[in-house]
Amino acid sequence: MIRTLAPNSEVEHIGATSVPGALTKGDVDLLVRVSEADFQDALARLAARYAPHYPDDWTSSLASFKEQPERDLPVGVQLVVAGSEDDRLFVSWRERLLSDPDLLDRYNSFKASHEGDEYEEYTEAKAGFIAGILGRRLARNSRRSMDD
Repeated sequence: MIRTLAPNSEVEHIGATSVPGALTKGDVDLLVRVSEADFQDALARLAARYAPHYPDDWTSSLASFKEQPERDLPVGVQLVVAGSEDDRLFVSWRERLLSDPDLLDRYNSFKASHEGDEYEEYTEAKAGFIAGILGRRLARNSRRSMDD
């Protein structure tokens, strides 16, 4: 479906469901990577199929969507410009979790300790956790988009 909407895209499974053993709220996050030249067209096409997710936080290299109405398996779509900071952030975080069992255990413990937190409180705390591991500050839009 996504490749029909964005034919020049690469689609990757990201988020906690892409990491065996990771705690997840059960949604599937997809990373849709396009060139800078294709970004606006892909954004328009995806917006015709999926509901915008936090559009006030979109940038020239990141837009997020969710399937509405949600199905049994909710889907989130992160559209990024290939090679952008947002693209590198999503991929590097997934790769770190896949390659470091101790980090995955720490992340699962972190997520469990924030069970029941308000959404904003949780995303702020999670951004701090991820930023500390990756050694960089997360922009507000990335914090929300990495909410798995």
